[in-house]
Amino acid sequence: MSEAQKIDSEKLAAFCVAEAENKLAENIVSIKVSAQTTIADYFILCTANNDPHINAIVNNIERQVRDEFKLRPLSVDGDAASGWILIDFGMVIVHVMTEECRARYRLESLWSELPSLDDLENAAIKANLKN
Repeated sequence: MSEAQKIDSEKLAAFCVAEAENKLAENIVSIKVSAQTTIADYFILCTANNDPHINAIVNNIERQVRDEFKLRPLSVDGDAASGWILIDFGMVIVHVMTEECRARYRLESLWSELPSLDDLENAAIKANLKN
């Protein structure tokens, strides 16, 4: 079993969200897509203010995931000048986009009926309260 297979995708997704927050990314959304696709378990979407901000978020997530999980991205696609960089960790795909790019492609609308990481955490809390 490879190192990537041992990593819990929910923990990796939450870690990527936290690292995006550390670099002041905005409108961060984590969507669990595993029930609908085999591409990944989670999509993380976040907004950056400009090209340098996109690069700062992407570089921070890559570095921190490598340090914490010993995991490198399978690929990093796009560039800041296009307004969108995608970091593919296999089980978690992070989209860092400008507000204009995010509004244009509306990725959330493609997956809007799927539960977010917050929804899953709230459901787990409610289940624990019932027990």
